[in-house]
Amino acid sequence: MLNPLFRQAKEPAAPANYLREMIAVLCGAALFLTIQFALGIWRLSQSADGMMNKFSSLARDQYFGFLVLQNLLVLAAYAMLALAATLLAQPLVSIWTRRSKHRCFGAIALRGFLITALLHGYCTLRLVKTRPYFLNEAEFGHWYYKALDLIPEAIKPAGLFALFTLAPAILIPIALSTHIHRHGRRAWFAIVATLALAASAIGFTRSITRQTTTKPSSSKTPNILIIGSDSLRGDRLGCAGYRPQRSDGPAAAGVSPTIDKLADQSIRFENCYTAIASTIESGIQLMTSRYPHSHGVRQMYPDRATVETTKRNTTPIASLLRDKGYDCAAIGDWCAGYYEVVPLGFEHVSVSSFDNFKIYMSQAVVMAHFVVPLYFDNALGYRVFPQLKSFAQFVTPEIVTKRVEQRLESMASQGKPFFWHVFFSCNHLPYRSTEPYVSMFADPAYRGPNRNGVDFDIDEFIGGTDLESKWKALPPAEINQIRALYDGCTRQFDDCVAQILAALKRHKLDSETIVIITADHGDDHYEPGVTLGHGLTFNGANHANRVPMIVHIPGAEPRVINETVRLIDVAPTVAELAGITPSPDWEGQSFASWLRGKEAPLNRPFYGETGFPFIQFSVPGATRPKLPPMDEMTMIDKDFNYQFVLKSEYVEPLVKAKQRCLRTAQWKLVCTPTAEGGRHFGLFHIATDPNGERDLAATRPDVLVPMRRALESWMDEHRETPIRDMFPDGEP
Repeated sequence: MLNPLFRQAKEPAAPANYLREMIAVLCGAALFLTIQFALGIWRLSQSADGMMNKFSSLARDQYFGFLVLQNLLVLAAYAMLALAATLLAQPLVSIWTRRSKHRCFGAIALRGFLITALLHGYCTLRLVKTRPYFLNEAEFGHWYYKALDLIPEAIKPAGLFALFTLAPAILIPIALSTHIHRHGRRAWFAIVATLALAASAIGFTRSITRQTTTKPSSSKTPNILIIGSDSLRGDRLGCAGYRPQRSDGPAAAGVSPTIDKLADQSIRFENCYTAIASTIESGIQLMTSRYPHSHGVRQMYPDRATVETTKRNTTPIASLLRDKGYDCAAIGDWCAGYYEVVPLGFEHVSVSSFDNFKIYMSQAVVMAHFVVPLYFDNALGYRVFPQLKSFAQFVTPEIVTKRVEQRLESMASQGKPFFWHVFFSCNHLPYRSTEPYVSMFADPAYRGPNRNGVDFDIDEFIGGTDLESKWKALPPAEINQIRALYDGCTRQFDDCVAQILAALKRHKLDSETIVIITADHGDDHYEPGVTLGHGLTFNGANHANRVPMIVHIPGAEPRVINETVRLIDVAPTVAELAGITPSPDWEGQSFASWLRGKEAPLNRPFYGETGFPFIQFSVPGATRPKLPPMDEMTMIDKDFNYQFVLKSEYVEPLVKAKQRCLRTAQWKLVCTPTAEGGRHFGLFHIATDPNGERDLAATRPDVLVPMRRALESWMDEHRETPIRDMFPDGEP
């Protein structure tokens, strides 16, 4: 089968004919890629025309020149691909031409066009297996998925390996060897030297690192590693009793086998809550032990003045640990991008670029030109287009994990204690992951719009606040699929944790490292009283505010603690474990004595507020104040790195419209501001009504009065009331 290629390699063509053929193939490949470039421009214009929010108009009207420049930069990618396609296609074109009577320049160019198209189709088919979320984003044809479904399940692993790994490993060297034979020995030397230099450039750092002798840390100061996944619910781990809807094949191990095993060797808190279910606000709370009303960032679009005030008026735990000699690093993907805006004391920040309007436009251009994610999402592509390393679409959980592993290797040789926050986007909407995770827990027969991620209309989300009725009408099959996608994301995060824990053990750091598994918030998943999302409501069972809290201290006795703790309590706890004095401005309380078994746990009150009101969910008995949609309440601040910021006139109305919540061990009180300027209170008994479906405010004044007093004191005076002060004789 391969003999024609080898025969041609032994029969060099005349230099003039060979050059003519190469130019013809290059013209054919360039024509195909020119069409792809034009399609990319068309897709970009269609997506902009189809978007009905004000930001699409702003991109066209005020940033047109920037968009043109971004498209011109992408032309470099097409030029490189045209050369690569020519090198790969020319041997096949040559065989085809030798067997055809049509050998004119145009016929050869047409063959180059067709073979380039076939190669492009093959690479796109390969992407279905490796990174299907790129296809979904680019709205590519669904026939690619159907093509892979034709492979019988019994031979699918072997078939995919042969098709996508073995075939290119054989054919690419053959194609290159054909060119080498045509140019003679000097070509051999040139290509070998080029490959050697490239390998040296890419692998020099790694080779040096591998030769470095790993030295276990001699310091008795513990390393502290906080690992989190955005939107990871506290009740959706196996160790919390959760069982997914599928338990066959790879799903048999559950959603979190590694974390479950770690939890069996750790102290796990059954009830840990964040004061706000929104990433940047919760992240600042975690690191500064301050409630949002104290640290100052009350919603996800703060302006420069707010950010600067927050940085001046808070004392992050990382800044205290740096003074003690810790290596302090924040490592993550796009969900950790807020560390670029608010570094929070970390000296090393390796995260995806924080969302701003120019980043959005750059990524829109890249995703419209499908060749970029298809061919440049790799180490070589990042060298050619270094900006891809910070784009949300390209900094995957796997990339984050590799960065952590590499830094662990460095720390092991230095013997320096470290405090790191490693933060993944795995569980964040729209729940897109790679195979095998995307289908691991899903119904194999499902073929609906949520196959590879939640079918999410960004225009409706940022341009309106009336999505509640639409989201409530979602059929059960779609809800089950969304939950299955989320479970696959959890398993992906679990595998990332497994690699990090293995690296700790490999470098003999596991016995000296405190590992904390947590999140910034959870998500609602169509439980009673809620639909989808986080930070939008205190209806339901507050799954969006409940997060995991697993604390692994080497040598500590494993156990489960049911008493409530909060994310604001983490920084004081870390400080005590590291032997440093907590900052006097911190509002949380350490639970280190509970971890050490020196003090009996005691329930702490959970006080919370909602975040940015993308949707104002209805509350029985209350008419909520109307707020405009996101694209009307925000603006793009050119002087603040083109960030989205809340307009000043909406700062006070937004805060006043926030729902607030107080939970004790037995009761939940929700305050909903009304359009008339009043406050509506709903009271729910957690033990008998976990989903908050029966309001007891009118019948239990003995509970309502003290809890309302405590909640309003927190809202208006920023003073926290302990549960024992609310109920001196114990909770009713």
